[in-house]
Amino acid sequence: MENKIFIATKQDLEQLIEESVDKAFAKNSNSFGKKALDMMNVEQASDFLNLAMATIYDKTSKNMIPHKKKGNKLYFIRAELEKWILEGDVKTDSQLEEMALDYVMRKPFGKVR
Repeated sequence: MENKIFIATKQDLEQLIEESVDKAFAKNSNSFGKKALDMMNVEQASDFLNLAMATIYDKTSKNMIPHKKKGNKLYFIRAELEKWILEGDVKTDSQLEEMALDYVMRKPFGKVR
């Protein structure tokens, strides 16, 4: 990068600083304000999860999906939804058999009546 000297008015300098700050905030939007939590509304959560909005409302009313509520507004945090998805593991038959065998082997034998 080549060093250059230029002459600017106070207004030019203020505008340059303002544009630079705006650019830095836009570039690092994940570190500031609402974007830090990566919050979503119902429509965005619906798109993210590929579920109908009615399904989102149903799951929130049954407390089946992590959400925040302020007044009559619902909010979702991307990290919480990602965690919720990852918690939905479906075990394979072999994993279930292994878990059952492990349970039976650890369970103490009770008295026979």
